[in-house]
Amino acid sequence: MDLTSPVATATKDRLVRRFGPAVGRWWQQVPATLTALAARWALALGEPVGTGNTSLVLRCVRADGTAAILKLTPEPAIADAEARALRAWQPSGRVPGLWGHDARAGAVLLEAVPGEATLAGLGANPGLDAVAELIRALHAVPPIDVPPQPERVDLLFRLWLRRHAADTALVALLERGHALARALAADPVPPVLLHGDLHPGNVLDGGPERGLVAIDPRPCLGDPASDAIDWVFTGPASAWRERARDLAARLDADPGRLWRWCTAFAAAAALGADGERARALLAIAA
Repeated sequence: MDLTSPVATATKDRLVRRFGPAVGRWWQQVPATLTALAARWALALGEPVGTGNTSLVLRCVRADGTAAILKLTPEPAIADAEARALRAWQPSGRVPGLWGHDARAGAVLLEAVPGEATLAGLGANPGLDAVAELIRALHAVPPIDVPPQPERVDLLFRLWLRRHAADTALVALLERGHALARALAADPVPPVLLHGDLHPGNVLDGGPERGLVAIDPRPCLGDPASDAIDWVFTGPASAWRERARDLAARLDADPGRLWRWCTAFAAAAALGADGERARALLAIAA
């Protein structure tokens, strides 16, 4: 385990941008924390992996030889919410197995789903039937004690507005999206347990028997249509409206409401896009 490797250093930098300079002190304690967790859970620790913004992620192997993933975050509430949601979703098979959770350390130990590559990494575009099946499976469980969606919406937009405060035109679009998202989240829609960050970079191909597998949830309770946003913005922009209608039909959702959620998050989606895709997203946000 090398916490000075390029992957580990990049992870630390992302955590500092996300959580602030206090991450430096937390990072100094990471080796001792990992040693204690490895002893408790009988793990052989591997190298850091991934590009997440809230956790240090390491491959590891359990005593019985099975591959696992260890995640450690400087914000224990994130690990606690993830563990709560994963427990609720375990019977579905649509999330990795939860093999350990240390609330004080902000750690979760997870099944390493074979393959590990995300749909985004594979360049895969699953059909809407498969996407809808995943979303339905996640939403089928009873609500649990996780934050309400308005809290999640405010957190996300505060982060984006802070990071892009110098771009006045973008700030105006983000503020407009924030207002729309807050209004949608406040509507009296029967809430479900949302993944909260369900995009192709957080979904694995679990094979023909298991289907799509969701990872890295940021769970909250809210409007089921909102978990479908990123799946509308897949493929050519000319097809997005039709995808919203088709996906809404598969989810028994209101297509107009799903499109309003897409409109609310379009400017944020443009932050990671370029060229024609970014222009199309900004046009929707406007």
